[in-house]
Amino acid sequence: MASMKVLVIGAGFAGCCAALLLRDSLGADVTVLERERAPGGMLRTLHTEDGLAYEYGPRIVSVFRGTPDILPFLRRYLVLEERDIYQGTRLRPDYPVVPFPVDRESLMSLPCGAAVERELAAIRARGQPPGERDLRDYLETSVGPTLTALAFEGFNRKFWGRRLEDMPADWGKLRRLERIAERGQYRLPSEAPHYYPKGGFNPLFDRMLDGFDVRCGVTVERIDADGRKPSALTDAGTFTADLVVTTAPIDALLDRRHGALEWRGYRVEVDRVERGATPPLGAAPDGIPFAWLYTPWAETPVCRTTDIGVIHHGPRRADRDGQSVLLREIVDDSVSMYPVWWEDAKFLRYLDDAVRLANVIPLGRLGLYKYTTMDSTYAMARRLADSLDDYLSAGPARRVEILRGVRGDWGN
Repeated sequence: MASMKVLVIGAGFAGCCAALLLRDSLGADVTVLERERAPGGMLRTLHTEDGLAYEYGPRIVSVFRGTPDILPFLRRYLVLEERDIYQGTRLRPDYPVVPFPVDRESLMSLPCGAAVERELAAIRARGQPPGERDLRDYLETSVGPTLTALAFEGFNRKFWGRRLEDMPADWGKLRRLERIAERGQYRLPSEAPHYYPKGGFNPLFDRMLDGFDVRCGVTVERIDADGRKPSALTDAGTFTADLVVTTAPIDALLDRRHGALEWRGYRVEVDRVERGATPPLGAAPDGIPFAWLYTPWAETPVCRTTDIGVIHHGPRRADRDGQSVLLREIVDDSVSMYPVWWEDAKFLRYLDDAVRLANVIPLGRLGLYKYTTMDSTYAMARRLADSLDDYLSAGPARRVEILRGVRGDWGN
């Protein structure tokens, strides 16, 4: 019996995982099409004009919201070097850095500390659950007006483009924004150590795609699912398969018939850090330099700054074998990185239409309109491979149910 012919559109991490898992679990004959000149998507290690390495998308590996299986999976292809990834936030330009998420002990050391403490004491005395009228009501009745203004209001206007009054309380409840630990930690929260791959991320894609028919520099213009088998019409000809898995944007797949889905994202500005320089973002009390620093006030367009040198080489200045990159992330809504809650209904209309395409399945951050980490992307691809037989034999309603399960939720 001939093996299933599968066409994967997009050679980012989601597409690479899909290609590998479908070949290994089904014995599929897989062709991968990639618009760029090399695979990797947003995970690819990039270089400045003078050769300094940095990452635009994910920068470290750990277990955040997906599956711990990501670590042994990646170790098949990479050497993972452990890192201490510390993050902090400077709530105002003249404030010192405190842990992120914020904690009560650190807040008490800030100029706003007395006001925050009075408000938290009043909230505890009332003994009422947080309000649910909108996100402002939720935050002000759980962490108080002062912390709401400093930590959330400016950032929400800057990044999400929304007032707190225009966002639902569920946004905060889902993310547990009401939690303030008594004593915080600077370490980036995760369920496993943090790692950076020795030599960067690029070798991952060469090794994952070894043995596949990979066509880079190919732009898919349209997917035709009207015939007996789906086809991808590209600037390099037509590719026909038994199954198409596409990591392209789901609204583009369907000609944006319901309107374009909105995203939030950022562009980056790159500065150079000299070898042996003092950590540009400062250090925590234990001496570990900050890898990430958030700047939530509205007056600066910068949302977060990343010291790539700490991630690539570790915390010791002596380990930096040369210059490194300091990366500033600046709001840019033309970048499709973070889906927005107010587009959920529109996305579900697209999903309902997509399942009616014969043997065409959307996947990944763009295909299923979900912010993902490496562990949640791998978990998503595994769920697709495990449910593929059920999906292909199901009707539209069951297919929507399956793809919603493949997509997962905030926790996975």
